[in-house]
Amino acid sequence: MTRWTAHALVAVCCCLVLAAGAPASTAAETGPQMLDLITDGSAWSGAPDHPTTQQTVTVRDGTLVTDITGNGDKEDYPKLTRIYDAPQDWRRFARIRTRVRVTCDDPEVRQKNLTIVLLDEHNRRADLPDHPMTQQCFGHTVPVGRWVELKNWLDGIDRSAIRQVDLYLYEVPPEKAHHYRWEIASLQLESLEGAFDSEIWPGEALKGVQSAPAARLATRDGLRLALGQQGDISLLTVGGKRVGASDPAAPSGLLVRDVAANGAPVVVGGKIRRQGSAVRQTARLDALDLAVDATYRVVGNALEIRGTVADLRGADRAVTVYFAVPVAEAPWEWWDSAAVARTAPGQGGELAYYESGMEYGHGGRHSKYPLGAITWPGQAGLSLAIRMDEPVVHRIFYNPRLRLFTVALDFGLVPMPRLRGRPLSEAPFRVLLYRHDPAWGFRSALQRYYDLFPQFFTRRVQREGGWYVWGNVKDTPGAVEAGFGFHWGPANEEAVRWDNENGLLAVYYIEAEFHQQTMGDYDRAPTVDEVMDRLRKLADADPETTAAVEKLSYGYARSGREFLQAVSQATFASAFHDSNGQAPCMIAQMPWIGESNWGAILPCNLDPDIPQGKGWFNFQFMLRQMLANWGSKNARYDGIALDSFGGYGQLGRASYRREHFPYADFPLSFSAVDQKPVQVAAFASLEWLRALAREVHGRRKVLMANCSWNITPGWLTFAAPYLDIFGAEAARFVDPDFIRAIAYRKPCTDLPYEPQPEWDACSRLLHGIYQGHGHDMAVMRRCIGPLRQLSAAGWQPVSGARVLPATLRLERYGSGKQVLLALHNPDDADRQAEVNLVPSTLGWPANASVKATLIFPTDGRTVQVSGRNLSLPLAGRETVVLSVTR
Repeated sequence: MTRWTAHALVAVCCCLVLAAGAPASTAAETGPQMLDLITDGSAWSGAPDHPTTQQTVTVRDGTLVTDITGNGDKEDYPKLTRIYDAPQDWRRFARIRTRVRVTCDDPEVRQKNLTIVLLDEHNRRADLPDHPMTQQCFGHTVPVGRWVELKNWLDGIDRSAIRQVDLYLYEVPPEKAHHYRWEIASLQLESLEGAFDSEIWPGEALKGVQSAPAARLATRDGLRLALGQQGDISLLTVGGKRVGASDPAAPSGLLVRDVAANGAPVVVGGKIRRQGSAVRQTARLDALDLAVDATYRVVGNALEIRGTVADLRGADRAVTVYFAVPVAEAPWEWWDSAAVARTAPGQGGELAYYESGMEYGHGGRHSKYPLGAITWPGQAGLSLAIRMDEPVVHRIFYNPRLRLFTVALDFGLVPMPRLRGRPLSEAPFRVLLYRHDPAWGFRSALQRYYDLFPQFFTRRVQREGGWYVWGNVKDTPGAVEAGFGFHWGPANEEAVRWDNENGLLAVYYIEAEFHQQTMGDYDRAPTVDEVMDRLRKLADADPETTAAVEKLSYGYARSGREFLQAVSQATFASAFHDSNGQAPCMIAQMPWIGESNWGAILPCNLDPDIPQGKGWFNFQFMLRQMLANWGSKNARYDGIALDSFGGYGQLGRASYRREHFPYADFPLSFSAVDQKPVQVAAFASLEWLRALAREVHGRRKVLMANCSWNITPGWLTFAAPYLDIFGAEAARFVDPDFIRAIAYRKPCTDLPYEPQPEWDACSRLLHGIYQGHGHDMAVMRRCIGPLRQLSAAGWQPVSGARVLPATLRLERYGSGKQVLLALHNPDDADRQAEVNLVPSTLGWPANASVKATLIFPTDGRTVQVSGRNLSLPLAGRETVVLSVTR
């Protein structure tokens, strides 16, 4: 358990943008919406910064080729450069797109770094004496030996007077002599015309259809959809108001895209027919060798679209399925979260809230939330959602130009059987469309999601509090009064017994997803080959290697020879594979390893179906006794604590290991770099987590996870139904709106290790997040009472109150005659908070008499009440809690 367990992205220059797409043809179409920068290859020259590296430049069949021979010494920064005599105005272009391949004569070199640099006459370095143009950079890590397509949006890049373009082709790594070649088949600037799902389609590639209604569906709350004869959404109404209809200029309904072929999305079409209370759509798309079978039905107050996409070619496929909802031309707002709505599109001309930098899915991006919401103020609200118990790589976005509100699902299809269920050449999908109250936007969309799926948010923890780590809580005087509630990894039976007697939940520690192998007997960094050689020998019970490892101090090394062999064999069976068929291996000095602290971390596939794999090992060796009796009669464990869950890069990892594919219960996706089918590492962990949750919850115990560090990762959307306590091994949850939304009323707690500013610690009250080990205990004592009051009342996503100025934050807890309001001032300056209660939303009579009391802090301030309006001053950065009754 360490502070650097977060997902780390590789930065290769001053500005990192990770994006990749499907291969394109080498021929470049130029025109007013596209500009190819290497049509004239002779305009480019090559020149390292130092003469010790040799570089040549040629043009072959329209491809720019540069050969580089590095001497293995310091970095000489070889590059390709194009200089313009006159400044170039590229403001009409929105993206730069590059198709490249790098090869190397050294088989150990698996990737190379490339940085695209744009230099603009109007953007100069004021801090340097000669005021050179600023390097505006896009950095990429490119795998060796394959064509890849790199795409970078130009938002925030000065480009009105471009004088120079550089392609930096780094020599290091490796730090030894070697020869390598870069081939640049295209380097294009593209406009936003034809943009959809962060992709740009030329001309008429993106087409819609408009057909007469073939079938209609309606929810009880007034959402009505008419499906056209060609599969388009011919009409959509909310409360009788027309809010959308199909248009030949934009595709709607179910769409599919052959991503590997760089094809544009096409309308599925096919046959539409009524089937009882549902509507069935079946289609065979011969041009794409794909088949789609879907059913539309009403589920509660939502429309559910459920189906499968299947390959007909008998080959590996990368496919995106879309459900695109046409909306009327209106000032629709997109919601990033409960707190942020916006109308101005971002990169790609679309509005979305993505997590990026993943190794899987289109462009390595996906939506964090399981739902997206757009609102036509005063008129209508629409929500698109997926289920949290059906992990899938998804993007939910709104395209104002095309007027499409869309969910995209990325699937990898392979011609292989599954251990259970449908073959891997098919992928199931399910999305939901429902309305929400436009007065409350995303907050209403969240509440309706909770109403649709209450089973995902079952609250199992009875007594909540903060996160305490290791040791014995009794050694920290005042810990109970400070509100500690969860004891992570108690030192011994005595510590567990103390927790039992004093109301803390004792949770048993396990780091499940990785094998940490000690290399503490090395006085230098071991190589990957040395790590794997040791792992192999331990798996084979090699006597010499086993004896040497048993002498080291890292915990598992002293767990017995049976354990050592079993964990090593399980790691071999379960290790993920990268695109080169190698197991990812993170080598570093880690203080918990011991001796020289050198160690290696190998991420594993936890799917419990893999024979003698890491998931099986966790159950049989690490949790067997725990699950059997949960400790002695006098020392009872209350649950299991999962460390580094999703950490060490696991949340963004993709695995190419095909022998694991048949065990996958959840759909495969495809690589962000080369569009080959891959398994999302986090989804494999979810299969194990689901099995563990059945065991633990069946025994009325709880699951806690250390699952948030320098980010609050989006894959927690799919872990949330199984977790009972969410921990952030950091000073705070980086995205508290997100964690509160997916946890709903489950407890969340941080772990800063050292005191935070008092205002910062108190700000946890806004989202009902408990302060953990390291916070000042005097501050914790003041906050724990209000925190437990807020938790007991229960967070309400629809606040039923509004506050001015708009920079202030407000959340409601509880319902009925008494509610609690938490307010936070994020500004340094003092503010006068003006709160307006909305009686109809609170379920109060319009003329209800209101009383308001400040319960935190207890400094004697009076809340001014006038009808349904409240007023009180807030100091800079202050958080307060009010009790409001009628």
